[in-house]
Amino acid sequence: MMKKKVKKGSALLLALMLTLSAVPLMSVQGANSVEVDRLCSVDFSIAGEFENLKSVEGGVQIKLYKVASMDSSGAYTVEPDFDGVVDVASLENTDTSADEWSTRAEAAKTKIDESGITTSADLTTATNANGEASMSNIPVGLYLVDAEQAMTPNYLYDFEPYLISLPNNYYYQTGSDDWIYDLSGTNALSLKPQETERFGDLVINKSLTNHHVTMGERASFVFQVDITTPKDESITKFIQLSFDGTGNKQAMISDIPAGSAIRVEEVYTGAGYELTSDPEQTTEIAADDVAGVEFTNAHDGHITGGYGVVNNFVLDENNMYTWNQLNDNSAAQE
Repeated sequence: MMKKKVKKGSALLLALMLTLSAVPLMSVQGANSVEVDRLCSVDFSIAGEFENLKSVEGGVQIKLYKVASMDSSGAYTVEPDFDGVVDVASLENTDTSADEWSTRAEAAKTKIDESGITTSADLTTATNANGEASMSNIPVGLYLVDAEQAMTPNYLYDFEPYLISLPNNYYYQTGSDDWIYDLSGTNALSLKPQETERFGDLVINKSLTNHHVTMGERASFVFQVDITTPKDESITKFIQLSFDGTGNKQAMISDIPAGSAIRVEEVYTGAGYELTSDPEQTTEIAADDVAGVEFTNAHDGHITGGYGVVNNFVLDENNMYTWNQLNDNSAAQE
């Protein structure tokens, strides 16, 4: 077998890529000739820690865009659509870094988005219920892998575009000079996205059905809001609503992680007033939506003065608690 000939920069890049599970291996110049008329295939799978992405409606959409053709020696010639955008000649540069590979991929993606470059239907696929997908009958070349943004009820997922050579070469991983035309099994590509939380809001609706007008004082009510996020994080906030007479008021807590379980309890009922609704209510936050809970109070017939305040204690950078009194309709966080 002929000895492997790999430029120093390409070898360094390949070694780096082997440490990054989310990034596919890039091609290197092999001693064996590339069969330029042979067709390739590639399998994709979603990384195991993103189980909820496997059930996304319609699957994750994946497209391949041919950025460059490949000759029998493994050298690239850029496609007209990407001429001047992706510098394939610099793939031979000994100073090539992983960041530069990423920069080329981003440049190709920007060109696609801005110029409306399309891919043929047979270079488009979607993951199935197991989070897997396959493409076949792919001509030899350098391709941009572009997985479109996916959305689940609680999260958005964005995938970084990257370049992959078909066929590929894994000499420094396997010691073999062979070009691999079917990327499957251990050579399959793993899609590992960036996860972004989605958010929703909570509104506490409060009704005071009657008010003791002779008292001439505010009636204040305090609510404890317990939030349990999908990642089992616990957050507690306190809301105060005050009334000068009968009517309705609302207080809102914004930007709560979607999928959070909410428990709201009226922990202080204004002096001389009583609840005429359940003291504790639960709901769940949906993305880009507003969840609501309803509380109703009435005067209990007793002439009792006084109203409540919410004291907010905040731990500062010196590990000391500072105090401030919140205004009406404000939220305090423990």
